[in-house]
Amino acid sequence: MNDQARYRRLYDRLAPVYGPALNLLPMWRRYTEAALPWLPPSGAILEIGPGPGALHRTLAARYAHTVALDLSPGMLAQAQKRLRAAGLSSGLVRGNAVRLPFAAECFDGIVLTFAFSAIPDGAAAVAEMARVLHPGGVIALVDACDPENGNRVAHWLARLWERFGDFVRDEAALMRAAGLVIDEKREFGAFHSIRLTVGRKPSVQVGDSRRFA
Repeated sequence: MNDQARYRRLYDRLAPVYGPALNLLPMWRRYTEAALPWLPPSGAILEIGPGPGALHRTLAARYAHTVALDLSPGMLAQAQKRLRAAGLSSGLVRGNAVRLPFAAECFDGIVLTFAFSAIPDGAAAVAEMARVLHPGGVIALVDACDPENGNRVAHWLARLWERFGDFVRDEAALMRAAGLVIDEKREFGAFHSIRLTVGRKPSVQVGDSRRFA
């Protein structure tokens, strides 16, 4: 069974209980909402890995054009239920973050909260996000981290996260490699084990002749 199939099977099984479980962890919502202030005030917003749709409901209420992409049909179904209950709509797409089914430069903001660490090929996913991001657009990413302050508890938590099959990475380095500029990199939460990373696609690309117009 490949990584995609394992992901779908796991999260399809978790989908019915995932949302209620997160409701028991109020700090989890605060962690995910740390990404919101960095998104543009308007435009098209893509959320990758929306899970049961708690944050996506907030996005759909704020923006006229939102899309949620996930490999798990079960999670998308839960997100759809949450949106309908709130009288909201959004584009829900089953797809892979390393092969985004969207045209280049079609989103003004992209958000991922505790989803990036589940993607095996992080570099390919960031490259795809940069491709579909409009110049001047941002990626706001929240995930578990091994903090730079070196505290032992957070280091142990990062290793535990990896034991569950996820990937703890330097998201800022991957964003820079994809041509993005880092606007924010901040560690917070319990033992500073959570990291917010915000990357922005330059409005003028290097080598673009329009710089000299």
